[in-house]
Amino acid sequence: MLVAGLLGGAISGLAVAITTGDTSVQPVKTLSVGSPAPVTDRRTVAAIAAAALPTVVTVDVGGVGDDGSGGTGSGVIISSDGFILTNNHVIASAVASGSPISVRRYQEFGQIQAQLVGRDPQTDLAVLRIPAPTPLPAATLGQSGSLVVGAPVVAIGAPLGLSGTVTTGVVSALDRNPTVPAENGSAPTVLIGAIQIDAAINPGNSGGPLLDALGQVVGINAAIAAVPGHEEQTQSGSIGVGFAIPVDFARSVAQELIATGRATHPYVGASAATVTTGEATAIGGVPGARLVSLVPDGPVARAGLRVGDVITRIDANTIRGTNDLLVAARLHRVGDKVTVTYVRGGVTATTQMTLQEQQN
Repeated sequence: MLVAGLLGGAISGLAVAITTGDTSVQPVKTLSVGSPAPVTDRRTVAAIAAAALPTVVTVDVGGVGDDGSGGTGSGVIISSDGFILTNNHVIASAVASGSPISVRRYQEFGQIQAQLVGRDPQTDLAVLRIPAPTPLPAATLGQSGSLVVGAPVVAIGAPLGLSGTVTTGVVSALDRNPTVPAENGSAPTVLIGAIQIDAAINPGNSGGPLLDALGQVVGINAAIAAVPGHEEQTQSGSIGVGFAIPVDFARSVAQELIATGRATHPYVGASAATVTTGEATAIGGVPGARLVSLVPDGPVARAGLRVGDVITRIDANTIRGTNDLLVAARLHRVGDKVTVTYVRGGVTATTQMTLQEQQN
């Protein structure tokens, strides 16, 4: 199992905090969609950095500059009226303690008080807002779905509190689903279809942008891999395997957070167990997600599936286990109809399932 450590930048401890701010509903905002990520046509790293650095902020939470008990993360301005996208784990402890959060813009020493617009622990995303008396420089959100393995990428953030740090690398893999450890008693988070990169990212990079060769945001840096046997060392440095949340996914969550202060989560309404290829061979079955229990009147139950059925596919997504089942649901919206392929008693069948919102 792949285990990743959160990059929430605890530079001098983890006592971070934020005010909840105004939770009133914001007008629906449609965030831009940029060009496909290039493979050959590209800008120089210097040109990308020059254009992107003014859109990247350092997020300071809880006691920074006082007793050294605060933490540092990163964020990226996604609209000129002051909305900032970051990771939920950067500000998670802040919500609990009620301490303020401040933002420092590139090459500016002054701290700007930030308001929490909304956060979503399940996807590890949060949106902040700062005042914008005049339009702020905003990043262009690209298309993470256009990335290919080997494509060049640039990461910007505040690793170890060093604001405005630029690192480079390539996309080393796509569609990873690493499980990141729980913090403050919360449940572990599965990063959905994460982009794996070898660009150096370290504690403090969390929430900062991953850029393609045109300088467009294609991901939000979120986690680094932990050496097997040392998963508890969640604040270790980069070992050359990092993960970013794809912007195609982050964009839709950010739009929901801006509009309503919360994000909805489609689910299948069942508990499942992974059937590995080895197990399937041993019992003469198929690999996939075997249904263990169903939520009464939930999506799976309404679709006519039963305990013991093995789901092998949802639309075009192959289901190899429980994580894939979770990922396939979250890649859709509440109310979407999907085609489920399953095996019952050795017979393969398909059915239509309408996804519902998970209530807890």
